[in-house]
Amino acid sequence: MNFFNEDNFLHQFFLFLGKLIALNLLWMISSLPLITVGASTTALYYCTLKLHKDKDIFCWKAYWKSFRRNFLQSTIIWLLLLLAAGCLWLEWQSLATMPAEMGQIFRYVVMAAAILLVLTALYVFSTVSAFENKTFRLVSYAFYFVLKNPAYAIAVTAITCLPMYFTLVDAQLFPVYLFFWLMCGFSLTAYADSWFFWLLYRPFFPEEPTIPETAL
Repeated sequence: MNFFNEDNFLHQFFLFLGKLIALNLLWMISSLPLITVGASTTALYYCTLKLHKDKDIFCWKAYWKSFRRNFLQSTIIWLLLLLAAGCLWLEWQSLATMPAEMGQIFRYVVMAAAILLVLTALYVFSTVSAFENKTFRLVSYAFYFVLKNPAYAIAVTAITCLPMYFTLVDAQLFPVYLFFWLMCGFSLTAYADSWFFWLLYRPFFPEEPTIPETAL
């Protein structure tokens, strides 16, 4: 078996792994200011979606292309998500001051709003990376894709949230989880999510672009 043969499975695997490690590193570095997390996540999804679409990309060029192009829009969405999360947290804290029956009702309202916010956060940055439109329309596209296939939404939520949950609760294996996240955890999660996203977005990528205008 010739490892340097481009058709060799191991050769292809390590090339793919190298791309994931590079994307993971780019995402972590560009997310350090925290305010840039939205633009970084959009750029990460842009690259992982293109890996599904085109099978091969030049990570550095594709990542920064999306980062620059979507910086303002993604940052606005990121800040709005943080604001909404802060409001929900304050509302949750205020439930203790409400009468029991009213507090129970509002508890369900806040939980429903939190689920909707999480789903929006999971979908919206990949939507921004794939399509070009006004911010409000892109957020509405995210809602549309969530409702279009709820099973995909459940799968994306599980793929994204469960590894993070186990990382936080399993103190014994925390170093192993940490190594995984630092190596390729974020990019691998985005790549797995993008498999579902690409199935949803692919009908909007004919030879002639149609509304919604595509960005990939």
